[in-house]
Amino acid sequence: MKIKAALLICALLGVIFSLGGCVDKNKDAGQSGTTTTTTVGGSTVTTTTTVTTTTMDGEYEAGRDGIVTDGTNSGGDDEDPFSDRDGGTVPETDTTMDSSDEAAFAPSYIGRTAIKNEKIGWGLGKERDRSNRPVDAVRAEEQYKAYDAHFLASDGKICLTFDEGYENGYTAAILDTLKEKGVKAVFFVTYDYCRTAPELVRRMIDEGHIVGNHTWAHPSLPDLTQKEVWADVTKLQQYVLDEFGYEMKLFRFPKGEFSERTLDDVHNLGLTTLFWSFAYADWDTNTKTDPAEALAKIKDSTHSGIYLLHAVSETNAQIIGTVIDYWRDQGYEVGADL
Repeated sequence: MKIKAALLICALLGVIFSLGGCVDKNKDAGQSGTTTTTTVGGSTVTTTTTVTTTTMDGEYEAGRDGIVTDGTNSGGDDEDPFSDRDGGTVPETDTTMDSSDEAAFAPSYIGRTAIKNEKIGWGLGKERDRSNRPVDAVRAEEQYKAYDAHFLASDGKICLTFDEGYENGYTAAILDTLKEKGVKAVFFVTYDYCRTAPELVRRMIDEGHIVGNHTWAHPSLPDLTQKEVWADVTKLQQYVLDEFGYEMKLFRFPKGEFSERTLDDVHNLGLTTLFWSFAYADWDTNTKTDPAEALAKIKDSTHSGIYLLHAVSETNAQIIGTVIDYWRDQGYEVGADL
């Protein structure tokens, strides 16, 4: 009996030690950590990323190749994460992505969440330097250069840009004037614009203008998760590439609302961000701006910078030729280049 009892105790101890080893192995297999050091704006940010390799609700599984999947999506799901429901706005809680999107997302974003996401609304004060440049734009050009974000043009240049959220009947006239003057411009487009005015987008490309990404659904990007930013921006990139055979290189934030994190997001997508050093209230079609008043504002602000005009403005269509002539008379090179 004593021998049997001893054997039984040994067997139980063996089982206990065996279970403990399994628990440790599962614990080790469940997580792996990597430390990432990122330099942003002169500051070094060190973050430790834990990648979960167990498939549980709310967690993501990352293989050794860095591909991230949610453990449920096998790819090939063509569901549109940013459909036209709710007036075409991006649903903040919808982060549906297929496996290829996840694969591309992983190396760009994992470990970069330490960057601030405080929303900043871009605007300009009245203070100017000796070159008539807004001081706010001069400071921002230096502050955000690490993200390939630009607020000014090179000395002697004026970069002419238009935002195209929807077509209001004046873009063709603006393109006519640009062709007459031999000037190239940058047109930032949304999905809705591309869908409703494809012939004008095609004309922009064919006539040598630059077409830029103004997002799929025109959301305020700091309100989105990093995956939603990825999905919105890349969805328009792919759409324009598929429909027009054109790869966009430039980006503009909707409403001028950004954060350091979203600047980093866009930069990681390989896009150069253009803000502006001049804009006026030309987007309000309910209040027609007097052409003489608009012309005076533009002339008074003339500097080496990035000019934002909205093509929905009848006034802009009327005065753009005169504006170009004035800038050239002042010795500026007008075009799409910085």
